[in-house]
Amino acid sequence: MLGRQQIAGIPTALHELLKNAHDAYAERAEIDFIRRNRMLVLRDDGYGMTREDVENRWLTIGTESRVGANKLKDSWTGPKNLPRRALMGEKGIGRLAIAVIAPVTLLMTRAIRPDTGLNNLVVALVHWGLFEQPGLDISQIDVPIEEFPDGTLPDSSDIENLNRQVIDNIDRLSGDIGASSANHLKSTIANFRFDPEKMDKFFSNQSKNSLSLKENSYGTHFVMLPTGAELEDDIRRKNSDEASQLEKVLLGFSNTIDGREPVLATAFRDHALDGEVIERISEREFLGPDDFRKGDHWLDGSFDEYGQFRGKISIYHQEPIEFVCNWPDGKGRPAKCGPFSIKFAYVNGDAKSSLLSPEEHKEIKSKLDLIGGLYIYRNGIRILPYGSSDYDFLGIETRRGKSAQDWFFAYRRFIGFVSIDQDHNSSLSEKAGREGFRQNIAYRDFRDILTNLFVRLALEFFRTSSPQSDQYWDKNKELNREFRALERQRKNASKRRKYLDNSLKEFFEKYESDNYKNTSDEIITEAERRLDSLSNLSSNTELALYLDDVEEDFIGKIRGLEAQIVISKPRNLSLRGRLEKDWNAYLRIAEKLKIELVDQIRNKLSARLADLRKSRVDPARTRERSIAALAAERTDLVRSLTDLRNQSYAATESMRASLRAMIKEEFSKFRAAVEELISDFTSRSAKDPEIIDQLRGEIESRLLEIRNTETEFFNSIRRNMEDLAEDLREGQTTEDRLGAIEQEMIHLEAKVEFLSDFAQVGMSVGILQHEFEKSAHDLRRAMRDLKPWADGTPDLRVIYNRMRQSFDYLDDYLKTLDPLGRRMVRRKVDLRGDDIRIYLHRIFDRRLNEDDIELIATSQFNGRVVKCHAPTLLGAFVNVLDNAIYWVSNGADGERKITLSADDKGFLISNTGPGIEEKVKDRIFDFGESTRPGGRGMGLAIARDVLARDDFRLELAQWGRDKQPIFRIVTEQDNDDDDHDDG
Repeated sequence: MLGRQQIAGIPTALHELLKNAHDAYAERAEIDFIRRNRMLVLRDDGYGMTREDVENRWLTIGTESRVGANKLKDSWTGPKNLPRRALMGEKGIGRLAIAVIAPVTLLMTRAIRPDTGLNNLVVALVHWGLFEQPGLDISQIDVPIEEFPDGTLPDSSDIENLNRQVIDNIDRLSGDIGASSANHLKSTIANFRFDPEKMDKFFSNQSKNSLSLKENSYGTHFVMLPTGAELEDDIRRKNSDEASQLEKVLLGFSNTIDGREPVLATAFRDHALDGEVIERISEREFLGPDDFRKGDHWLDGSFDEYGQFRGKISIYHQEPIEFVCNWPDGKGRPAKCGPFSIKFAYVNGDAKSSLLSPEEHKEIKSKLDLIGGLYIYRNGIRILPYGSSDYDFLGIETRRGKSAQDWFFAYRRFIGFVSIDQDHNSSLSEKAGREGFRQNIAYRDFRDILTNLFVRLALEFFRTSSPQSDQYWDKNKELNREFRALERQRKNASKRRKYLDNSLKEFFEKYESDNYKNTSDEIITEAERRLDSLSNLSSNTELALYLDDVEEDFIGKIRGLEAQIVISKPRNLSLRGRLEKDWNAYLRIAEKLKIELVDQIRNKLSARLADLRKSRVDPARTRERSIAALAAERTDLVRSLTDLRNQSYAATESMRASLRAMIKEEFSKFRAAVEELISDFTSRSAKDPEIIDQLRGEIESRLLEIRNTETEFFNSIRRNMEDLAEDLREGQTTEDRLGAIEQEMIHLEAKVEFLSDFAQVGMSVGILQHEFEKSAHDLRRAMRDLKPWADGTPDLRVIYNRMRQSFDYLDDYLKTLDPLGRRMVRRKVDLRGDDIRIYLHRIFDRRLNEDDIELIATSQFNGRVVKCHAPTLLGAFVNVLDNAIYWVSNGADGERKITLSADDKGFLISNTGPGIEEKVKDRIFDFGESTRPGGRGMGLAIARDVLARDDFRLELAQWGRDKQPIFRIVTEQDNDDDDHDDG
């Protein structure tokens, strides 16, 4: 009962237990929540408790006050002689915290001491429900305790024995607590089924460096169950922009914001019902130095014993400024709280006034919405609840609500901390319920000093009228201008890209459905039909007129077809990703259509017209007709371009008027500012002649600032106009320059993204290979042990040989993923197509059967032999077949087949899945390119790259929307290099 009154909830209770682990000089403390049986396990590697500690201290409420404990300089700091730590937990609070979490607790602790070394493992089973029974004397409650020597763990029967002792104790007390209460208590502990040995193996399988109590290990483990339903609620986020209660309390247990190593590394893992393990709490989930560097502004300094702040502040990462802030309310007296320090970065809430890109700003803002704030750390350990978004102890949001214009700061935009310590700030003491500091004079001074700092910062640096606001507002205006310009450019470009994208989609749809070819065929068929009907006309004049009509009609139709094919891309529009690839595919296909369709029917029609005119139409008339047609086309062209020229003139006049107005307005402001300064000097110097020299210095300094600002402004206008004139003389526009810069930036971003993805793949492969090598070593040893039995047992020998062959294939294939491994292993071997077929069946038989797909290998394929590194070729086949199975199972209409064949160039893999459109035939081999939902676009890219290193080539041999795709692995190569090491 006392625990529930002292501790606010389960997350707070866990925080208290972590503090106890810290005090025991643990370096790691990990919490695992097993949802399947609502069990919570907390393990640490601290110096543990002896049996005497458990019996006389841990189980005895109110023992061993820690007042003055931090003054003991010669206390033991654990077997690793770690730096001395300030004690954070209060003795007795830890056991009360456990009672809040669950009614039943199994304590397992193994101590290590400087005089006795490793002690026995001490195991105790506690039913906290007994301590809540009214009228029951604590001396009547038996807590069973057992010891286990030599680094051994209890098994399930040992725990069952402890369980039985607790139940016997409840039975003996049933007369005092009543049968109903006794039955309830027994039903709770009757469900306690636990095997420490199994738990140890479970955690060891999940982590190479698992916290254990076996052999030479030490520490304390708590197993608590059944946890209250509120824990699941504490884990769940109510809103996407609000941290869960667990995150609010447990994140940032150690201070990692300024990059220091955590004194105690903590973790909270949530083991879901489906077996997934979700890491809810870890250092990487909290704020770190990378986040700090994303702040637009930062402050770093300390308060002395009189509450005066001295430190540095940097606005928009500009040169840091020395800043001193006095505490006027202190009136010269020492602050009761003692000296302390503060360090924070601040991210502007509006992306357009931040140094970060919109994407970076969105990312950090989302994180700060969850866990941004000003944390308080005592000796590197967090004090609750400071830092939580719903505990704004300085009233920052309240002040902002009253006057947003004067109060710059918002609480969630902070990435920072206040640092106190036990030696200098002992008067800042926590409440019993761990809900902040007691509201004593020390705390009031502490809060008042911090509040005064933020008030002075806002008044000094961030108001428009602040004495040192130039750095902020000049950069802020510059960022806003840049943001608006980029936003305008981005919106215009986005609109144009969308229009281009729709045009390309329409083009490819028409192309794949043979719309252009059909239109071309219709034009030529209709033209030939009409021309055939004219050959019977007897009058040459009538024939000439009809030929003119036919020519005009069909040239118009050909131009119409050409216009359908032609898509114009704005010359300054930058493209990336799919759209860029679609545009490149369009250029290739459009050129092909021009040659094969447009030029062909134009030449064919021109030849037919020339043939009919040759003998019956006067050449002079034909010439006049052509001149007239060209003149009409010229007139139409001049008219349309004249309209565009006039629009350009109008835009130029509009720009000139805007430029004049802006310059005029700026000059007027400049004149007014100068006159105001002179007037101010005149009036103030008349009132106080003794300060004339001082005033003159101030005015001259301000005039110099105005001169520099206005000179830069007008020079900027002049440079822009000169650049524009130079661009126009060279036939370029500013948009061309911006487009080129944007295109280069897009390509660089894409390259960085690509390299990042590839690096991630490389690291993953390295980890995979490292883990596989260890497993492979064990497997090889097991197979060596198995071989003598297999040699003497025919049935077992068959199984052994299959296992050996499969293992060798896997071993070789994984080695190809390591560039160094490729140089150190394997000779080239003769690999038959039939071997490839067998290998593919072993890997894919289950999927083929499940999806009802037939894998067919022709005799040409089975008989083909190629000298190669087997894993290279087999890996490529696996990737191609994996894709083929997906597309056949998800898109085949009718037959569901994959066929392996061969031709004079190499191996062929075809399938009955959907066809591959011409526009994507090349880019399906690009890294990261995938049309498969959820696909990563890695398989074909890696396969092609690896094959190329062996002088093979992966290509698409047949494509088209209505054609079955055929991939070819070209194996033509010089095989004279025969057997040699690739080293």
